[in-house]
Amino acid sequence: MSDSLASRTGRGAAATRRSFLKRSSLAAASVMVVSPHVLGGPGKTPPSDQFRFAQIGVGGQGARDVRRMIHAGGTPVALCDVDVQRAGKTFCQHPDVERFTDYRVMLDEFDKEFDAVVISTPDHTHATVGLAAIHHGKHVYMQCPMARTFDEVKRLKAAAEQSGLAIQMGNQGHSSLHMRAFQDFIERGEIGEIESVHCWTDRPEWPQGMTSVPTSTTAPISLDWDLWLGPVADRPFCKGYLPVAWRGWWDFGTGALGDMGCHLLDPAFTTMGLQLPRRITADCETATSIAYPVWSQIEMEFDGTDVCPDGLKLTWYDGGKQPETPTIIADESVGEPGYSAGGSGCMIVGKKMTLVGSTLAGEPDQMPQIVAVASEDDNELAEARQAGRKRVEQLSAENKETSKSHYEGWIQAAREGKSDSLTSDLQIAGTMTQSALLGCIATRYPGQTLTWDNEKHQFAGSNEANSFLSFEPREGYLYEA
Repeated sequence: MSDSLASRTGRGAAATRRSFLKRSSLAAASVMVVSPHVLGGPGKTPPSDQFRFAQIGVGGQGARDVRRMIHAGGTPVALCDVDVQRAGKTFCQHPDVERFTDYRVMLDEFDKEFDAVVISTPDHTHATVGLAAIHHGKHVYMQCPMARTFDEVKRLKAAAEQSGLAIQMGNQGHSSLHMRAFQDFIERGEIGEIESVHCWTDRPEWPQGMTSVPTSTTAPISLDWDLWLGPVADRPFCKGYLPVAWRGWWDFGTGALGDMGCHLLDPAFTTMGLQLPRRITADCETATSIAYPVWSQIEMEFDGTDVCPDGLKLTWYDGGKQPETPTIIADESVGEPGYSAGGSGCMIVGKKMTLVGSTLAGEPDQMPQIVAVASEDDNELAEARQAGRKRVEQLSAENKETSKSHYEGWIQAAREGKSDSLTSDLQIAGTMTQSALLGCIATRYPGQTLTWDNEKHQFAGSNEANSFLSFEPREGYLYEA
């Protein structure tokens, strides 16, 4: 078996680039080594009992996903990345796992060796990779946001529903105690009729507001730039795009709202059953045709639901903008914890109480807590906060034995063929993602109110805004499912 097939050299060329394992540099060994995890053996789980996954994108977030998926019970059998240097650490940690640079080759030639695909690539490739994996009958775990455009999310939602496969978005906080606490407070009517929601983040941590494309240069020898571009139009390599800076460019990322919205908007969409917003108005600085704004404040108006029958206004803030939130000074003498708005959060304002927290994974200090009461009486506030903390402790104890991580829940749903048991399936997650993407489009028109026609799935009276709802992938990349 040869180390690699003929190189893929042009934008319309066939998907042929492939590399195997045991590479100490860009040249690979000529002998394929099969992982003992694949073969089974003494002390090893037999292949029939393994949950075998292929990971696409193994640097950065992808490296974390590999580790967490293994911890959740998965067995990696293929790793795919277009940059062998950025992926090098993960490759070295799994020297016996098959390696690829082109996911299409991996799916075409190696798909019988794995049950599922984990996608941790930049936003602009999510849809084409995800749909191709579904086309091959694979369960999919897809890092958020689901896709870069509204139409791509629509395609993924339809494919997930038709396939019956376990397709889950990677907003890990959705499976946390944080989310269960949000749901509990609202289901029990603790905070009263909901008046408004505010979500914020201190991101972007990358450049935004650019007015010109960075100077082109030669791509690193370790990077296949053409494969990194994937479905978007060919262009010269620029250092201003990588490794994380792609998030700030319209052609590749979804800005701060796309990156963080699928975490921080989650309490509102999950607990209130929100659909797509009917009106969106954005205020922002330095909105350009090629890059997301430096900061934005976006108001979304939603139709009523069972939880908020009179409708809801949700406001998003990024780039250092924040809503006015109560500040509570800690009083250790009576065990009263303090509160001050941090870098990210979700605040739900009700007629009885105001609840603040976060559903970002790995933020135990952001557990939902009551920060205001309607009467503004200090004693009532202290009593309500104490009762709230006790309820969270009770929820933690009740779920201690049965709770599963986002990764564990997905693996179980895939193993059992029960896509309806997913905590973050693509229907709820997809609507939330699409709402965030509509908010992104609104930043192109600061100060204007865009009206959404949900029957036609387009903006009313704005052909230009509608042009940003979809995207046609270039030759060699298809929307197939």
